[in-house]
Amino acid sequence: MQQQDEVFEVILIGDSGNIKRNQPDELIEMMKAHLPTKANSAIVFLGDNIYPKGLPPENDPLRADAEKVVQIYHQSVENFPGQVYFISGNHDWNKGKEDGIEYVLRQEKYIQKLFHQPDVFIPENGCPGPREINLTEDLVMIAINTQWWIQKGFRPIGAHEGCGIEHEEDFFTQLEEILERNKDKRILMIGHYPIYSYSLHGGRYKFKHHLFPLTLYKKRAYLPIPFLGSLLPLYRKYFGAREDLSHPRFKILRKRLKEIFRKYPGLIYAAGHEHNLQFIEKYQNNYIISGAASKATYVLDSKHSRFGISAKGFFKIKFYKENKAKAEAWIVEEGNKKGELVYEGWML
Repeated sequence: MQQQDEVFEVILIGDSGNIKRNQPDELIEMMKAHLPTKANSAIVFLGDNIYPKGLPPENDPLRADAEKVVQIYHQSVENFPGQVYFISGNHDWNKGKEDGIEYVLRQEKYIQKLFHQPDVFIPENGCPGPREINLTEDLVMIAINTQWWIQKGFRPIGAHEGCGIEHEEDFFTQLEEILERNKDKRILMIGHYPIYSYSLHGGRYKFKHHLFPLTLYKKRAYLPIPFLGSLLPLYRKYFGAREDLSHPRFKILRKRLKEIFRKYPGLIYAAGHEHNLQFIEKYQNNYIISGAASKATYVLDSKHSRFGISAKGFFKIKFYKENKAKAEAWIVEEGNKKGELVYEGWML
């Protein structure tokens, strides 16, 4: 396929909130080297945009540092002719604490003002979505707010909060309406939490995590707890901490999404959250995890995995005529601003 057939390009940057503040960051520099020079393109920040807890109040000691991260994003794309979008992750909601809505709304307003783009932060108002954006005549992007489903404290819903749904079931009804309306187009869905993952939050653990369970939280916490140590990985696999795919509240969303997605072969769902790069093909759908912008953690192999790597980097999706799409995975490579292309392949 020739280059002129390409109609749109999307760069997926996830979990970038821990980038370097006071010196050039390798990932951001690599992203800048990949910025398309054409308007028919977009950069999507897949949540956890500010570590450790989103955008705090102005009197908070972490406020200046948080602003600096967003300013780095802005400076990096100021000459980019395409569209820029942000979604929120658990860190952006003050790590899921009860006042999380205040943090995410502050971030939304700050980013809107800085980027001068009203729909830069989606879904708006901390709402669950779904939010539909037509990127081209044949390509639609649908944003959902996965954190909304597991968030403690206040969660906006209803027209009086600026949301387009009145109750949880309404979310799925509207999503199916959007998907059905766009079934002949290429569909890119974005959310912070993945649907499938062969890493930590997906309940996949290494042997060392059973023997040294504290290494789940600190890499060098090699305190052996044989037998009893397996309880923590098993709990997180089957019951789930609030950030895991097995958490009871997230299971509700995940189960319904899997059922809906299977009706639309070729759908692409892109997420962050896991600090690695994964491309999973399951039930004729494409699942991308691109959460390795500032950290890298392990990823295990599976029969449904087309690609997985523990390295800092991002995915890029190139869309072509006739609804064809190609995924590329790029990782940071010392001495090479553009990085290394470690995966390239056509999507279902």
